[in-house]
Amino acid sequence: MDTTKPWSSAWLRQEFITQELISGTVLVSVVIAVADEAGGIFDVFAITLFSVLIFWATEVFAHTIAAQRRRPDTEAVRVRASVRSALKDSRGLLLAGVPPLIFLLLGLVGVHDGEVAYWWALWVEVAILAAAGWIAFGGLRVAWYWRACGSLATAALGLLAMLLKILVH
Repeated sequence: MDTTKPWSSAWLRQEFITQELISGTVLVSVVIAVADEAGGIFDVFAITLFSVLIFWATEVFAHTIAAQRRRPDTEAVRVRASVRSALKDSRGLLLAGVPPLIFLLLGLVGVHDGEVAYWWALWVEVAILAAAGWIAFGGLRVAWYWRACGSLATAALGLLAMLLKILVH
C-alpha cells in the first residue's frame, strides 16, 4: 500500500515527473519557439495545439505498440490494457502543453498582447522544467544546492528552446 501523501514532493515526483513531461515540455517549447509569431497569435496557438495533440497521440500509440515487446508469443494481445497503460504513461506530454496553451489563448482572446502571451508561453515552460528539476532531485538528505543545480539544469533545456527562437527568427 502506498502511504505517500498527495501533493507531497514524493507524490509529485512519482505521479508527474516523467520523461514524457520533460521531453514534452521541451518539445512544446521548441514548437512555440519556431512558430512564426508574425503570422499572429492564432497561428502560434493552432500550431502548438495541433502539435501537442499529434505528438501525444503518437506517444500513446508508441507506448501501446512497445508494450507488446514484453509479451511472449504464447500470451494473448491485450490491446485495452496496453492502451490504458499508454494513456497513463503519456499524460506528461499532454500536461506539458496545457499551461503554454492557456497563455496563448489569453493572447488570442485579447487579455494579453499576442507577443506578451507568446513570451509567457515560453517562460511558463522554463518554469515547469525548473519545478520538475527541483522536485526530481528532492528527498532525504539532499542539499538545497543540489536541488537548485538539478532545477537549473532542467530549466536550461527550455532556455535552449528560447535560444533556438532567437537564432531562427
